[in-house]
Amino acid sequence: MVIRHRKLLLPALLASLLVLSGCEKTPPPDCPYTSDTDAGANAGCLITRGDDVLIITMRLTGKQSIPGGTTDIGESPRCTAHRETFEETGVQVNVHELLDKFDNGFHVYRCTPVDENQVPSPQDWKEVSDVGWRSWLSLNSDNWRFPEQFERTRRMIRKQITGISKQLD
Repeated sequence: MVIRHRKLLLPALLASLLVLSGCEKTPPPDCPYTSDTDAGANAGCLITRGDDVLIITMRLTGKQSIPGGTTDIGESPRCTAHRETFEETGVQVNVHELLDKFDNGFHVYRCTPVDENQVPSPQDWKEVSDVGWRSWLSLNSDNWRFPEQFERTRRMIRKQITGISKQLD
């Protein structure tokens, strides 16, 4: 009996290590915004659907935020938002207008999924533990990755949502 369990344990352990190491990570799609001339900046996407917003949960802290991250050398802010959103959510997006620039230089863009039916799934399991559609009303500053940006982000979300809860606060 013990031998049988050991035979099952090794393949399961190897599969878990492959997933967590990122070996099976899908590379991000090519950025369609390479002709942008804006200087590089950290950037992310605000993606809404009705009353919900696409939110990631960071693995190490459990804190939530919109998808986004650090620019690569020579990358425009829209390309950063495009790439980081795919890496963190598995969702390929169209990056639209700039909604805001935070004091630290982080650019927030309005984005829409290329495929509205695509199910979000973290591509970078080392960084992101969960991704999903959350009611904007369920978000709170105590669980926000950058609490100093929470109220400003919440106002951006409220302007973008289209559902009935837009009337609530």
